[in-house]
Amino acid sequence: MINPILNSSSHAITKWAYQKSGLRSTPEWDELITTLENAELLLTFALDINCPQRASVLRCLYSLVGISASKHVDVDVMKIKLLLDKANSSSDRIILNWVNRSRIILKDLKKFDYNEWCQGGFSEKDLPILKVSC
Repeated sequence: MINPILNSSSHAITKWAYQKSGLRSTPEWDELITTLENAELLLTFALDINCPQRASVLRCLYSLVGISASKHVDVDVMKIKLLLDKANSSSDRIILNWVNRSRIILKDLKKFDYNEWCQGGFSEKDLPILKVSC
């Protein structure tokens, strides 16, 4: 497990994102970096098909949308919509799946499933994290 010193600065997140390791991040790290303040940075990494931590970042983006949608704080939902607008120009099917699913639950929260959004269900379907034996 990757256990950074739990420093969620953009520099620390970037260093982690490009760390060439097959190990998964810790839940504590994922929770720490999964914030609206880091959303654009996370999106940048998710858009980079060469980012070693892309699958983990995608999981964080799904969780961010799921949490924001379920809390339904208007300002947070607006920030998510702006993020989705930026991502919508991508030609990457994985990113477009995230955008489309996100728009669906923002319109109809009844379609929210905690396991799919916050436990990695959708991200694992679209971009499985490789299991590495040590």
